[in-house]
Amino acid sequence: MRKFIFIFTAIIITAIVVAINHKSRSANSEEKLENALVISMEETKKENEKINEILMKISQEFNKKGFDQIGFGFSHDDSVFTIQAKDKDFIEKKKIIIENIILYVANETGFRDFEVDYVTLDSYELSNEDVKLNESLNEVLKITSNLLKTNGYDKANYSISIDPSKGIMIEVTKEDLINKKETEKLIANSVYSNTNMNLKVFIKEKSKSKVKDQEWQPIFSAIRDELKKEFKEYRGFAYSFHPDPLQIIIKTDLEKPKGFWKSNKKIKHITMYVDKIIELKREELSIEEIPYKIIIRDKNNHKIN
Repeated sequence: MRKFIFIFTAIIITAIVVAINHKSRSANSEEKLENALVISMEETKKENEKINEILMKISQEFNKKGFDQIGFGFSHDDSVFTIQAKDKDFIEKKKIIIENIILYVANETGFRDFEVDYVTLDSYELSNEDVKLNESLNEVLKITSNLLKTNGYDKANYSISIDPSKGIMIEVTKEDLINKKETEKLIANSVYSNTNMNLKVFIKEKSKSKVKDQEWQPIFSAIRDELKKEFKEYRGFAYSFHPDPLQIIIKTDLEKPKGFWKSNKKIKHITMYVDKIIELKREELSIEEIPYKIIIRDKNNHKIN
């Protein structure tokens, strides 16, 4: 009887020691993951700031050359600058100048390994009437933005849409709902006096779902950026607030695990990575915690977790 009690007690003690060691290893692993992510996210932030600086300088150089009609952007995934121009003739004449500007700014900021691509609008010809309307709407947007800023509205917290048949729709957060009627009237009068367009102005509070979506965009960007850097199997990201809870969908090139019993370490690693990114960015941005579900999809888009 005593022997049985001794063996049973020994088993319990062993189990406790194993559990403590497992918790200790898990804590160390989580701490290492957090430290690595903090460093990686800071590097990503600096890289994004560098790209924004490059785009701003390129824009300034284009304006100096009178290329204000050029549209351009940058794809992080492919490291490609895309130049949008009205036709092929313009590109052929100005291509060397355009690429020299990009090369000069990139070298100045220490940016390497990129390509330049071109898109033309040859197939989409606007009538003179459409061109004038677009110019007027751009002016309306500029006037509206300036007046909102002057009257205390935070640019980060509002969105503007303009429909000549309906008016100017402005959505703001509740905190920015300032002097609504007066601001609507001021914008309408200023737009009319500068463009001769008689447009009604509507300022309303953003829906809770839109506010939540806007708040989480930096978190979604961080998930995309960090997974792309860490996992060669990562191939895409999606999300949906409807239905609840928030669904965070990670698309991968992984194979579906064979057998219900078989665990996939890579799936667990990706899930832990996403959880930690969300935790760190939420704390950084002081965003309220909400329920969410991480869904990992395999190369055939089947859920595998």
